[in-house]
Amino acid sequence: MTFDEAVEELKTLSKNGADTWYGDNLEKRTHVKGHIESGSVEMLIYKLRKEYASDIYMKKSEYDFIFPLIKKGKELGATFTEFWSVYKDDRNREHLKPIFETQEKAMLIWLHPETIKVIGENNDTAKGGRNED
Repeated sequence: MTFDEAVEELKTLSKNGADTWYGDNLEKRTHVKGHIESGSVEMLIYKLRKEYASDIYMKKSEYDFIFPLIKKGKELGATFTEFWSVYKDDRNREHLKPIFETQEKAMLIWLHPETIKVIGENNDTAKGGRNED
């Protein structure tokens, strides 16, 4: 889904309208054009997130290695190209292969570290990033 497609979908949802409940006990209902249900918007955001900033799962040891490098690089004003030229050879280390398996994945981690979800060393329960409370 592109952003233009998302805008068109929102326009369609708005044109179709949605039911709105009101009254002391929400016993009354009316159909309102221009009203969009929150679930529809959430689904649209989910589709965009999946397309443009998917969650990246990594073990704590991988996260503990990469996150300080990203933070320090950004503090120093480094570009992704500079970061990649320094660390791309680290992808040959067995424990770092998942981080640097492709340049695109490394760039996504660089641009959106909030998409990182830390999993246990046995690939269990994700935590961190967007799913952290």
